[in-house]
Amino acid sequence: MPTFRLIVVLLLLVLVAVAFFITPTSLPPSLQSTYYAWFGEPAYHAPPGSTAVDLGTVEPFCLNLHPDWRKRQEIEGMVVEESPLCDPDNPWAVAAFIKGTNNVSMDTLMKAGLSPDTVVIENDKDGDGDPDVIRIKLEVAELNGRSPDMPDLIPAYFIAPGIQPGLWVFTPKVHGMATKSLEELEANPLLRAPSPVIRVEQGDTVEVILENTHYFPHTIHFHGVDHPYSHHEHGNDGVPETSEVPVMPGDSRTYAFSQALNPAFHTGHGEVEPGKSRVFALAPRQPGTMFYHCHVQPQHHIHMGLQGMFVVEENRPNNWVQTLNIGAGHVRHPSVAVRETYAQEYDLHFQDIDPALNNIIQSANDPRLLEKAMNRRYNITERTARYFLLNGRSFPYTFRESLIVVEPDQHIKLRVLSGGEEGVSLHSHGHKMAITHYDGVEHNPAARITRDVFWLSAAPD
Repeated sequence: MPTFRLIVVLLLLVLVAVAFFITPTSLPPSLQSTYYAWFGEPAYHAPPGSTAVDLGTVEPFCLNLHPDWRKRQEIEGMVVEESPLCDPDNPWAVAAFIKGTNNVSMDTLMKAGLSPDTVVIENDKDGDGDPDVIRIKLEVAELNGRSPDMPDLIPAYFIAPGIQPGLWVFTPKVHGMATKSLEELEANPLLRAPSPVIRVEQGDTVEVILENTHYFPHTIHFHGVDHPYSHHEHGNDGVPETSEVPVMPGDSRTYAFSQALNPAFHTGHGEVEPGKSRVFALAPRQPGTMFYHCHVQPQHHIHMGLQGMFVVEENRPNNWVQTLNIGAGHVRHPSVAVRETYAQEYDLHFQDIDPALNNIIQSANDPRLLEKAMNRRYNITERTARYFLLNGRSFPYTFRESLIVVEPDQHIKLRVLSGGEEGVSLHSHGHKMAITHYDGVEHNPAARITRDVFWLSAAPD
C-alpha cells in the first residue's frame, strides 16, 4: 500500500513539473483550453471562429491562353527567346518591335495588332549592320474610364481580381479597337500599364511622335536622357510654358533626338492637345536606364500612369534591339551588349495608386468636371497609396506575368524603375544583387554595392 501511494505521489509530482515547464502553445488547440482551465489564467477565452466569406468565382492560377507563345521562335528573321511565364508577351509584337513595323509582313502586323507606322526602323548610317533611325508613335489611352452608354468601366483593365483603378498610359499606335472585340470590354492587350519601355541604341537618331488621342493636353519629358535643348517653335523638353506648350487634344508633336537639332523634325506648335500630335527627336549618347513621363500637371499625370522606362543600349555591330517592351518586363530579345554578360534581362517598373485620384475619371465624362475634381477638390498633400503595382499588376496577378525565372548560376540583368511616391524596398530572397548603374550612369566597379535589400526612392532607376 505504501508503495502505491509513493507511485501516486511521484506521478502527481511529474504532472505538476510537466505543467510548470511545458509551453502551452505547444499543445494541440483542443488541449490548450483545458490546460488554461487547470493551470492557467481563469480569464482565458478561446479565439473566435473565422467568419465564412463567399469567394465567388475563383479564377484559375494560369489561364493558359497562349501556350504556343512561350517557346523560342524565329519570326521575320528575328529570334524571340523562350518565356516560361503563364502569360507571355505576344511574340509577333516582339518581332515587329525588333525589326520595325515598316519591315514586317502584313500577317505579322495583324497577329501583333500594330499599325505599319508604329515603329519605323531604317537607315544604317554607320554601316555596322543595324538601323540607326528610329521613329516611334505613341498615343494616350485611358483604362477603366467612365462609359457614357453603360455602367461598365471601359476599356476594362484589372490590376488584381475585381480591382479596376482609373489609369492613363502611353501606348504604341495600334490598329483596331481599344477593347479586345466588339463583344468584349477588356482592353486590347497592347493598351495596358505600365507605359511601354522604349529601348534604343546609343547614338541612334530617335523620333518619338506623340499623337494626343486623349481629352487633356500632354507632353513627354525625357528625364535624364541627354539631348540638345531647344526652345525653337514649340521646344523639345516637355516642360509646359518654360520649354513648350503642351500638345493639345487632336494634335501631335515629334520629339527628335539627334546630335544636331534638325528644324525639319519639328511639326506643329503649342501644347499637344487631345487629338493632336507632336514629334520629338533625340540622339542619346549616354547608355543606361532613364525615365520618360508627361510633364503637364505632373503631380497628377505621372501618378495616373503617364510614365515609362527609357533604355539606351550600348552601341554594338548588328545590334537589333527590342524597341518597345510591352507587358510584364521579360526582354525576349536582349541587346548584343546585354548578351555579352547576362543570360537574361528584365524590366521592372514599380508604381503605387491612390484611388481617390485615379478613380476621379470614373465619375464623369466631361473634361471640365474632371479637371475641377483633380485640381480643386483632390488634395495631393493627402495622397495615400492603396494599390502597389509591379509592371501594371498587383498580387496575385503578378504570378501570371512578372515571375523572374532563372537557372542555377545564371547572371541576369534587372532594370528597375520606382515610379511611385512611396519608394520600393527591393529584396531578392536567397540572392544578393549588385548595383551597376544609378539613374542611367554606370557605377565604378570598385564602388559597386552588393547586398540583398536595396531602397529605391521615388523615380530613381
